[in-house]
Amino acid sequence: MLEIHKLITTKRFHFWDSLNVIRAGILGANDGIISVSGIVLGAAAANLNSYTLFISGVSGMLAGACSMAGGEFISVSAQKEVQLNRLSIQGQASTVYKTSETYQTKIREIDVLNPIHAATASFFSFLCGALIPLLAISLSTSQWRVWNTSLAMIAALSINAIIGYQKAGTPIYKAVIRNISVGVFTTLVTYFIGTLLGVAVSG
Repeated sequence: MLEIHKLITTKRFHFWDSLNVIRAGILGANDGIISVSGIVLGAAAANLNSYTLFISGVSGMLAGACSMAGGEFISVSAQKEVQLNRLSIQGQASTVYKTSETYQTKIREIDVLNPIHAATASFFSFLCGALIPLLAISLSTSQWRVWNTSLAMIAALSINAIIGYQKAGTPIYKAVIRNISVGVFTTLVTYFIGTLLGVAVSG
């Protein structure tokens, strides 16, 4: 996350595009942490062996990263098309025009978003986030893997919230609590389902 943050704050990116990339990176990391934590903890609750847990985690990590990147590309591409359409309309007018209710903001060509940037940030940040619970559960013994993975998830979500909201002007503790609450709720659901499936299979 820190490397992505350094990259997008250089002159290679303009303000609105860099802001969009930061958003994609923060969301990608968050989704990677929560999604893969949910997958591996759900599988652990079903009493699957370590190898199956690892394969499940890796599969979820790669599928999630591709899904996030694809979603960002599609979403930002749609935003870009709207911006280009606005630029085209502006090119036909000599001044900022007024609707019946309000002024529409004029944009510049430099403000147009780049879907490749957002998709790339989302892809790699998802992988970085997903590696944390994957390594936690893979390197833990069977009796500690649930606790270690849960603690790793909570720590990772807290750090991601602090990085993402440090300049937001809002209390960071609220962002941390929100992140942790979503993560804990998600993993509790998957763990409960995994437990039910494990009992059904063993029965």
